[in-house]
Amino acid sequence: MTRTETATATETSTPPPPVATSSAAAADPVRVLDAYFDAVNARDYARAWALGGRTFAATYEQFVADHATKAHYELTVLGIGGGVVRAAMDVTQTDGSHRYYEGTYTVLGGAIAGTTMREVGRSVPSTVPTQASPKYSNCDEVRAAGAAPIFRGQPGYGGHLDRDGDGIACELPPVGE
Repeated sequence: MTRTETATATETSTPPPPVATSSAAAADPVRVLDAYFDAVNARDYARAWALGGRTFAATYEQFVADHATKAHYELTVLGIGGGVVRAAMDVTQTDGSHRYYEGTYTVLGGAIAGTTMREVGRSVPSTVPTQASPKYSNCDEVRAAGAAPIFRGQPGYGGHLDRDGDGIACELPPVGE
């Protein structure tokens, strides 16, 4: 799944009223995440806040301001168990750099109720010269270098390391294994 946003902070002094979600979206955690990222993409921060934005920031104003440095989200669902969605995310910053995350979203009652997303990598802005990308022959070399997982666009990524073609090479084992 790919989510795109062009964030522009807007000021508001009070949190928006709750937005009702459909029962179908409430029953499917991936649909809740889709609705959340669709709202962020549309800069409909009131709807995103109601779909769980309060999980990511203490105040609505902080939530809106936090999106000012993000230009593009690419979310990849890695697995689903009940209301927990395991995911990887590539966040393109407004300066052209990338931040990569992996973890889970917990969805309860039609809203994001928690997250364990943690940063697993970064790239530099595209305007800054970079060193040569490391070349790995296999995932054992990637893991020995402490570079797993490697996301498409990240230094060291190669299609020969991405066995299922989902843009994540040398994936970490599923939670619980």
